[in-house]
Amino acid sequence: MERFDVVVVGGGLAGWAAAATAAGPGRRVGVVDPSGVGGRAATDEVQGYLLNRGAHALYERGAGRAVLDRLGVHPTGNRPPLKGGLGRYGDRIGLLPSSAGAILRTSLLSTRDRIRVGRLFASIGRWRPAELGGWSTEAWFDALDLDGAPRDVAATYIRLATYAADHHALSADVAAGQLQLAVGGVRYVDGGWATIVDGLRSVAVRRGATEDRSKVHRVVPVTGGVELTLGDDVMVVASEVVLAAGSPQACAHLLPEVPAAWADLGPSADASCLDVGLDHVPDTGVLLGIDRPLYAIRHTPAAALAPPGSSVVHALRYLRADERLDPATSRAELEDHLRAAGTDPSRATVARYLHRMIVVPALATPDRGGLGGRPRCDSAALDHVQVAGDWVGPVGHLADAALASGEAAGAIAARRVDAASRVG
Repeated sequence: MERFDVVVVGGGLAGWAAAATAAGPGRRVGVVDPSGVGGRAATDEVQGYLLNRGAHALYERGAGRAVLDRLGVHPTGNRPPLKGGLGRYGDRIGLLPSSAGAILRTSLLSTRDRIRVGRLFASIGRWRPAELGGWSTEAWFDALDLDGAPRDVAATYIRLATYAADHHALSADVAAGQLQLAVGGVRYVDGGWATIVDGLRSVAVRRGATEDRSKVHRVVPVTGGVELTLGDDVMVVASEVVLAAGSPQACAHLLPEVPAAWADLGPSADASCLDVGLDHVPDTGVLLGIDRPLYAIRHTPAAALAPPGSSVVHALRYLRADERLDPATSRAELEDHLRAAGTDPSRATVARYLHRMIVVPALATPDRGGLGGRPRCDSAALDHVQVAGDWVGPVGHLADAALASGEAAGAIAARRVDAASRVG
């Protein structure tokens, strides 16, 4: 029976952040993941085009970027092509109101609405997200006296910053905090998000961690540690385990029972995605739906994801958890949105449609107090078991939450191993 100090279950951002944090002299750390591709942070190469699984952006001032800096992972890339971006409002297409100058010039807003949107943008820096955890985003909009076009514009940018369309369920601390981070800048990553996973993996391996492509069937606490059953009934014992298997359902499936702290979590945020690789660079870099939850942005250029002179464009429809769309109808809607942006999907060199991608498996909700009410790293309520993922911990949203909770869980596991070693 093989023994480890720390076993991490899951090889996505949270898992490898945990492994890279826990690994080091005197600790034997293993990562178990059957796919080895990085979970939802995977990047697929198709005929020379690098396609993330839907549109991804790294927040420059987010908690995740700070984790990567501490671990010595420094992804490169550039900011989105927002200048001259377009918005789609009903049947009209005009300049996206994304800056003071664009607000003044856009044909999509009346004079009165330009003033109201300008005031809204000017107030972003004064928001206090930590005070909004008990509010839904919709209730917060009401408190801001947002209606009509200004409310639609606000919802557009909240969708862009959170990837969430269900603003009744989404806590306002996430909405406000993400929009503040977006103002601070995002980058599209050269080589795709697999480069971040690979960077974390390299750090962990350099510090002594090993990788196993087996599937984990069970995680059972035993005296002084945890017993894991892998594929072909191989047994492994670890002093500490970090569960970073993806969704709360996937993590709970490995445990003897569902932890009480994981009951009544928020709904997932999902998206239908159409990712296309073109042999040219379209003129329009951005087309966002203002009164409909649609997105189309050219990711290359800015990031290096395609051959020279080519481009990658991501289109998506933000979905509520209760929406059930027909795949053909949904893809046709995204193709129509690309055509409205000046991109003919029939000319794509490669095209890939993902009907329902999980963006976040459990949103932070006002019923649980927002980010502060999400399950903690120790919420499995089992000795020697920590949990990490983009639905865990009070810090961050999307990849920021995955990386922050992964680092936190890995640090707890390392401290416990070191403390046990000193006692021994």
